[in-house]
Amino acid sequence: MEFWNPYTETLPREKLEKIEFSYFQNLLSYAKANSQLYKDKLKGINIDDIKVFEDIKKIPFTYKEELRKWQEDVDPFPYGGLLGIDIANVSSFRQTSGTTGKPVYVPESYESWQWRVESWCHILYMAGFRPRHRVFLPFGYNVYVAFWEAHYAAEKLGCEVVPGGALDTKGRVNKIIELKANAMCGTPTYLLNIAQEAASMGIDPKSLGIERALGAGEPLPEATRKRIEETYNCKMYDHIGSTETCGFAGMCEAQQGLHIVEPFFLVELLDKDTLSKEVSEGELGVIVITPLGRRSFPVIRFNTNDVAIKGPSTCECGRTSLKLMEIVGRVDDISKIRGVLFSPKTVEQLIRSEFPEIVEYELVVTREDIMDKITLRIEADPKLNKDEAGEVAKRLGERHKIKTNLSCKVVVEPQGTLPRYDLKAKRFKDMRGKH
Repeated sequence: MEFWNPYTETLPREKLEKIEFSYFQNLLSYAKANSQLYKDKLKGINIDDIKVFEDIKKIPFTYKEELRKWQEDVDPFPYGGLLGIDIANVSSFRQTSGTTGKPVYVPESYESWQWRVESWCHILYMAGFRPRHRVFLPFGYNVYVAFWEAHYAAEKLGCEVVPGGALDTKGRVNKIIELKANAMCGTPTYLLNIAQEAASMGIDPKSLGIERALGAGEPLPEATRKRIEETYNCKMYDHIGSTETCGFAGMCEAQQGLHIVEPFFLVELLDKDTLSKEVSEGELGVIVITPLGRRSFPVIRFNTNDVAIKGPSTCECGRTSLKLMEIVGRVDDISKIRGVLFSPKTVEQLIRSEFPEIVEYELVVTREDIMDKITLRIEADPKLNKDEAGEVAKRLGERHKIKTNLSCKVVVEPQGTLPRYDLKAKRFKDMRGKH
């Protein structure tokens, strides 16, 4: 097996945890001395009392709303109380996507940016990206951090990088063909959209020559991963990260869960109900994460609001880092509908695994009087006639009821009705709070 960093990726667990705890103590002291947020947040805490791993739970969580608050009318502009260095040493501006509210502005020093890139090198290398790959990045780069890390990390690995911004989807298909790109990064949704566009141009996506791809920005159910692999005849890998925390876990060649990039990050998986105890292997936990090497924007015990299944620290690839076996989704997305616990990921898994005739979908939950109503809007393959599309809709409704214990209305929409997404797809719309 090959490793980007053979030493850290194969360290025994006790050594990894010892290093991470030491880094955590150092970051805690640094943040309390240099960040307005943590000067305030940690003022009642004696850093010397954090002596063993279990003491980490004495440190309060950090929430996204706090980050926003500490940038509102707080100097220095625009980073406010989150800045951990002199603003003169900030060399790069990034921000969150803003999909859940006002964006958070993220300052990066040269050192902190290189730390982020190095973490991403682990992610790409685990996914089999090598110098022989010409990597196509099908996005318009901007202030949002997405794909900047992938770009610089791919370069550091020795790959050739093709930035695919300022092109529409058809133009990107043509550029992949023109340059014979053989690797790609993108949201699972958009990778499928590119394949759909290629097919509409009379081009078999398998003929594009993509050998491997890395997903970003969305959960990647197993059925969606396999559909992408079958569509392109490639290997598809997953990763997880955010602007606040950086990319912190990725999938190795075994394609069984995501390895946390240790000792770059200290990751806790805590029970959903109390957020007070670590869950056991195989259980669902909320991801709480501390990036251990970034000082320009220190973040301690950040509650990501993401839910994952805790995995083992063993793998056939030989890495000793802890694994997340499945990213289930966000806490906010896992809700009760008619008294039944529901995850939108279940519907995606169903559609991607059993309904290749469906090219796009949207799930809408509304409330009429006191009754919750689920509407599943779909676009069928244009090769299907009206009766065939109706039969697909009927079968989907039946399978949805079996899979979720919830009935739904399936509506077949005309081609091009449903939105297409370049970045994070928003297929689940819970409208009940608007009544």
